[in-house]
Amino acid sequence: MKQFFRFISALALTTLLAACNNGSPADPPPDLIATPGDGQVTLSWTAEPGVEYWMFYAPVAGITTANWLSLGGRALINVTPPRVITGLPNGITHSFVIDARKNGGPAGAGSKTVAVSPRPAGTVWTLGTPLGGSRLNGVALGGISGVSSSVAVGAGGTIFSSSAGSATVARTNPATPADLNAVALSTVGYVAVGNAGTIVFSADALTWTTQTSGTVNNLYTVISNGTGFVAAGAAGTILTSVDGKAWVSVLSTTTRDLNSLAFSGTRYVAVGNGGTIIGSADSITWAAATSTNTQPLRAVIAGLNGTLLQYAAVGAGGLVLTSADGLTWATGTPISTNNFAAISYGSLFVAVGNAGSIYTSTDALTWTRQNAGSTSDLWAVARGQGGYTAVGSAGANVFSF
Repeated sequence: MKQFFRFISALALTTLLAACNNGSPADPPPDLIATPGDGQVTLSWTAEPGVEYWMFYAPVAGITTANWLSLGGRALINVTPPRVITGLPNGITHSFVIDARKNGGPAGAGSKTVAVSPRPAGTVWTLGTPLGGSRLNGVALGGISGVSSSVAVGAGGTIFSSSAGSATVARTNPATPADLNAVALSTVGYVAVGNAGTIVFSADALTWTTQTSGTVNNLYTVISNGTGFVAAGAAGTILTSVDGKAWVSVLSTTTRDLNSLAFSGTRYVAVGNGGTIIGSADSITWAAATSTNTQPLRAVIAGLNGTLLQYAAVGAGGLVLTSADGLTWATGTPISTNNFAAISYGSLFVAVGNAGSIYTSTDALTWTRQNAGSTSDLWAVARGQGGYTAVGSAGANVFSF
């Protein structure tokens, strides 16, 4: 079947080329660059006015404009830079070549061939321009109604956001000056939570409105279950909402501060001070999990160890706990002397903390330290479509794609 589609693709290209009699070949770009990402490669070059570029690529080294079909490659017509090729397996070398034409004419010579291997995000980090000077406590990446957006929140009610590729700028927060401690995204919009029960909502990441939480306790964490939200905080406070606007308090069975929440798709987990770990199947009824740890836990996430569900929680002194079901937890050997503040999961587990520390793992058991390019304390990390962003003290932000 694949050979049939390749034949049809080649036939279509041959037909197009045969019909191009009025134009002329053009020189290929001399500066084609391929930059690897997580499951993707970004191709960049200097485009000349009036020139049409065709791209050929295959999951092997050494592709040319002559052998792309025999190598099982694909062709993209009339591409413009930068061109992002997604859906590529990590760790597999892919090669790319471009040719050019004018006025629909025949192709000119192929460019140099460039080859790279996509790799998981989280292994190469870039230091971003500080977002203001306040401590940033939370970050969320995603999109609403197909529009990509990102939000970072922090001390004094700080909100920074971007939407549809626009610049990241400060937004008006009607709940200022209460600190915001976390932010989450669902299909209905963003919710940010903070001190004194503060909750603000935005449907577009740009305009924010204050919501009534029903509590004066500090809220330290909020997550989405896809459509609705769960928030938690001081003295065991747990709130739920189906729309980010109307909130209901539920019994959590603990009076200790809850610092972080995670949702695996089937189970909620909350962690907090004194080694507290509680879980719920519905976000309404909560029960204590089994753990021997009594040290504060700052963050928790649900991910995968291979194809198996894996929960991971992190805390002070490089502490890492793991669980296969969210019910019974094992305490591992601390992996750092720095305190961990946050953890996320995409293709890798990524934990961040003091002094710019970033550690990554494929299984939450064996960890590798990464170079963040910053020594600022990092307080939050989130996974977006292409990679991770971490934020921290004095507006610090680093990203990995």
